[in-house]
Amino acid sequence: MMANSTITASALVLSFDGGLDQNGDPVVLTKTFRNIKAAASYDALLAIAGKLAPLQQHPLVTVERDDTATITA
Repeated sequence: MMANSTITASALVLSFDGGLDQNGDPVVLTKTFRNIKAAASYDALLAIAGKLAPLQQHPLVTVERDDTATITA
């Protein structure tokens, strides 16, 4: 029997360069946009990130998709 998965929730996570802290360590700031449609393509999410990035105070570093899935037999 093969396992199957169904995406139950998706989020778009944008990480930004927040500079350096007092110890010289990098600061990474994140913004999470929840309730992304499970059918959204990676191209569409990247396009949205490209539209949101210039509206932010800090430079965009990474774009991630965080999916939660139910696994069944």
